This record gives sequence, structure tokens and C-alpha cells, in this order.
Amino acid sequence: MRPVSDVPAVSASGPAAGGPARRRAGRLRTAAALLWPTLRATRISPLLAAGVVGAAIVTPPAVTGSVLPPDEHLTLLRLVMACVGLGVTFTLDDPAKPTTETVPVPAWLGALIRAALAAVVGGACWAAALLVTRSGPETASLPYTDLTREAATVAAVAFLASAIGWRRSPRGIGSPLAAPMLLLGMAVVALLPTPVALLVGVGDGWGAAHDRWTYLLAGTLVASAGVLTVRRYPRVRLTAVRHSPAK
Repeated sequence: MRPVSDVPAVSASGPAAGGPARRRAGRLRTAAALLWPTLRATRISPLLAAGVVGAAIVTPPAVTGSVLPPDEHLTLLRLVMACVGLGVTFTLDDPAKPTTETVPVPAWLGALIRAALAAVVGGACWAAALLVTRSGPETASLPYTDLTREAATVAAVAFLASAIGWRRSPRGIGSPLAAPMLLLGMAVVALLPTPVALLVGVGDGWGAAHDRWTYLLAGTLVASAGVLTVRRYPRVRLTAVRHSPAK
């Protein structure tokens, strides 16, 4: 065996200097390899079903040619938001969570991939609902940009609820907790008093209400990032140690 003193030292500019860069490249390759399996494992069927239900909600007025007041169209579109939000709560369901605790990429990366897929599918469902609604002549003046902001906020809250349920569930099934949380939150929003109301009609208070929607969206995104990136440490049980008297 060679003595330690005979082992050549590696300078900072030697092979070790490329270590962090190689590790980052390895993580990127691992993330790319996990992209397709993560997409396949994501539960998108509930979101697709919710999108179909949402499109069915706004279809009757367009098919029958019924002329509805603007506020009734707002109500129908907000029901679509609720349906899509319920579909989003299934996004992070992952029964394989107990077997993937040691994956060499952070957990938030897989959640981000799932969120991107849910955003694409949910956005397509919302766009379809808007196209059906815009087919009527009386709906051309509806504030679709602000309504899309509402829909994005509802989806973000649903994803936050899904993230909380996913972190709290040992089996990685968060939707049984996330869906009731979303419904409870929507009930609270519907009961808010006028000074802080979010579900307002077109007219006075619309701009102020949608400023609040913007704040809620930003806060929800920050909270989601915190829930997904916080590290969980194992609980350590402290037990008292009894010392026997010295003899």
C-alpha cells in the first residue's frame, strides 16, 4: 500500500475543478430522462373530463341561440373555472412517491413538469370554453382577459392545494385533500363581503376586484413554490437517558 504522503495532490485547477459543472450536466441529463415518464404518470384524465364538462356548461346558450345577460355568462364561465380547478387537483397524484424518494433530481422538478402539462391541457379546455362563449353576438364585449386571470388564479389555488395534499400524503395521493380544500375556498370567496369581493359583475368594482385577483395569484404562486421546495427532515424522538449511580 502506498503511503498517503506519496499520493499526488490534485490542484484546484485540475480535474476536480470540473466537478460541479459535470454534476450539473448529469442532473440535466437525468431530468431529461425523467421527462417522458413523469408526463406519462401524470393524471390528466380527470382534467380532460373536467374540460369536457366545462364545455358542456357553456354550450346550450350557443346552440339554442339564447341571449343571456352578461352576468349570466360570467356565472357560466366561473363554473367552467371550478371544473378545471377540480381537474387540476389531481395533477400531483403519484402513487409511486414512496419508491421515488431517492430520485437524483429535486422533487420540485417533477412537480414543475406536471404543472406545465396541466397548464397546457387546462389552458386548452379554457380556450375551448371561451370560443364557445364568444360565438354569441352579445358576448363580444365580455372582459375575457380579466376572466382568464380569474381562471389562472383558480387553477393556481387548485395546484397549491394539490401540492399540500401531496406533501402530507405518504402515498402521494393529494386529491382527496386538495379537492375539498378547493371547494371550501371557493365557498369562502363566494361569501366575501362587497369591499373585498372577488366574484363581482361587470360594472363598478370590477377593476379593484381584479387587482385583488392579481394579488391572490401572485401569493398563490409564491406559496406553491415554498410548499414544493421546502425540505422535510425526519422527526427525531428525544428520550430521557437514566444514569445509574456510580458504585
